[in-house]
Amino acid sequence: MPALPIAHASGSGFDNIIIVAMENQNYPDVMGNGTGSTNAPFIASMLAAGSTIPLYHGYGAAGRSITGCSAGCYTALISGSDQGISDGYSCCINAPTLMDKMISAGLSWQAYCESGCPRGNDHFPFTGFASIASSPNIFASSSVSTADFVAASNSATPPNLLWFTPTDNHNMHDNSIQTGDTYLHNFFVGSTGSLASPARGSLLASNLFQPGDRTLLLLWWDEYDPAPILFYGTAVKHGFISSSDVYDEFSILHLMEDNWALPTLTSNDAAASSMTEIFASSTPPPGGSGGGSTASGGGSSGNCPLCSPFPGISSTVWLIVIGGLVGLAASLTLITIRAQANLARTKRTMN
Repeated sequence: MPALPIAHASGSGFDNIIIVAMENQNYPDVMGNGTGSTNAPFIASMLAAGSTIPLYHGYGAAGRSITGCSAGCYTALISGSDQGISDGYSCCINAPTLMDKMISAGLSWQAYCESGCPRGNDHFPFTGFASIASSPNIFASSSVSTADFVAASNSATPPNLLWFTPTDNHNMHDNSIQTGDTYLHNFFVGSTGSLASPARGSLLASNLFQPGDRTLLLLWWDEYDPAPILFYGTAVKHGFISSSDVYDEFSILHLMEDNWALPTLTSNDAAASSMTEIFASSTPPPGGSGGGSTASGGGSSGNCPLCSPFPGISSTVWLIVIGGLVGLAASLTLITIRAQANLARTKRTMN
């Protein structure tokens, strides 16, 4: 039977967000100029159906600074600050996190770290903060795999936020871009699947990506300037390449805070633009995962050639009006033909 839409807390742009954390690559090597690279053909196919930011700053933007990466980039993303830490830090940081704000608002989250989380807090900040380090929402045992993560996405009530940290053998830290791309292909759509037809048991075939669900998938790299970044999902613009030069980890955090009307954590995320330009202004067509313009830096005005003289009138209304006029013209034509026929019969009778 087809999966039913999931009931979940509604956000302004999405109801659920999935973040997959990748590592240590320059934007052009993974994504070219925003349309894809031969190094990563699967990611290139996602770019055509998603949004990206070629000038995304992994070390901070617009005067903000993030140091100590990898670890500092991760802590900045969930707490609004690099917290002055660097690789190899131990628990625990005493600072509020996005997870704390979500819990207070009745929102749910789960975080997964593959195969025993060999890099620990460096690539998995959830175990580094005092308020959440012992949370049952953290899964970091040696048995954790992508299958566990897909199972969470298939649950009856998936968390509002799902996070996955692959090992360095899968996240492009110690392996090549090409093998990392293959890993993502198998994870997201299955070895025999595609974006158009994800295989059963893959992430994009899960309940969170069924019609009616508003799930945002964020593929994020932790550092470099510019660093790769990709947004995919319902209401995300197709093939959109942003020209913005002001986005960083704090912007991602602010995007999530704005989406669920959560208070900001620090002056960094409060000041950061929240990336709402990635969303399409109109509802995507059935079966699609987004819409919008492929032009850099702007949205789409829609596809309604008849609407330009009257922008307040939608294409649907125009179709109804035009259909009515065509029907009226046809009725008048039929009445005219019948009147002419009756007149001809009357003349014949008189003669």
